[in-house]
Amino acid sequence: MTMNRHHAMKIGVIAASLTSILFYLSLGGSEPIFKDSYDTVASSETYLPKTVWPQNEQDASMAGEASGVAVGPDGDIYYLHRGSGSYGGDTFIEEPTLLVLDGKTMEVKRRLGDGLFQSPHGLEVDDRGQIWITDISLNQIFKLNAEGSVLKTFGQPYGIGTEIGLRIRNVLPNFPLPLDYNQFARPTDMTVFEDGSFAVADGYRNSRIAKFNSDGVMEWEVNQLGNESGSFNLPHGISSDGQHIYVADRDNARIQVFDHQGNHVDTWDAPELGRPYGIEVGDDGLVYVADGGDYLNGKQDDPNSQIVILNRQGKILERFGRWGTKEGELRIAHDIAVNANGDIFVAELLNERLQAFYQQ
Repeated sequence: MTMNRHHAMKIGVIAASLTSILFYLSLGGSEPIFKDSYDTVASSETYLPKTVWPQNEQDASMAGEASGVAVGPDGDIYYLHRGSGSYGGDTFIEEPTLLVLDGKTMEVKRRLGDGLFQSPHGLEVDDRGQIWITDISLNQIFKLNAEGSVLKTFGQPYGIGTEIGLRIRNVLPNFPLPLDYNQFARPTDMTVFEDGSFAVADGYRNSRIAKFNSDGVMEWEVNQLGNESGSFNLPHGISSDGQHIYVADRDNARIQVFDHQGNHVDTWDAPELGRPYGIEVGDDGLVYVADGGDYLNGKQDDPNSQIVILNRQGKILERFGRWGTKEGELRIAHDIAVNANGDIFVAELLNERLQAFYQQ
């Protein structure tokens, strides 16, 4: 009887210890923020919408999930999609995933990226015309020349057990998982500076932004899961100007602003901002946001998606767009770019297209 009681006490202590450990490991999580719904503004008096790709049935048969869009230094438009691949795919996509469109005629000039990517996500074209792409399955950043040849890669393959550890950490945020600073975990986007250094939104499995020099050596990181100022819950899009770095903090439904040393400067979280997916600072100094809405966060009954234009103090100047498949409508605006004329280009995830909004 005494032995049974002693055995039961040991089991109770072990169970209590395991419960305490699990409780500790589960601390620090952050659920997606849902804000009040905004009234949609169906169309804009300033912009005229037009689908610029796919341009025909043959293009449509090759189109995949729209992921990224950027404007090159010569005004050409770069459009990234996943073709026959998908989010988180684990096989290389055989067909070209990157299209280069003439900035004036919108004719396709080059098709690049065949056989390079498994799940391409973020896109940037720097001042030298070099193309930067993140791949969330390969956990790397690729730097390509204008012809699509790989110049350099940043990041490294996962070590043994890293993927399992990351999946556990998604459920138990305090699960100890030491990662090398150069180890990306599904990086979503990057912004490139004049000297070739770059800042990365390392968002799906990490909760950080990090700045690297041109050789890929990390200079600083802001790495914290949460909804306090300076912490992140899925940093998804990133852009910059001469003074600040702007981050689309997707699951926190806000924009966060940092200086170039990683210090938090400001937070923009007005309800009308929606859920920012992509962000771009235009040559005009305005900040352009692709609001993908709450559809992928489970709210599919009355989905929204829009374009939002703000000044650099975070004041909303204009917004327009509603859910749908017609021109001028959007289904998950995933990324956004703007050319020197102020024309806006949006990569739509579910509509699998590149849509332009031309200034009238």
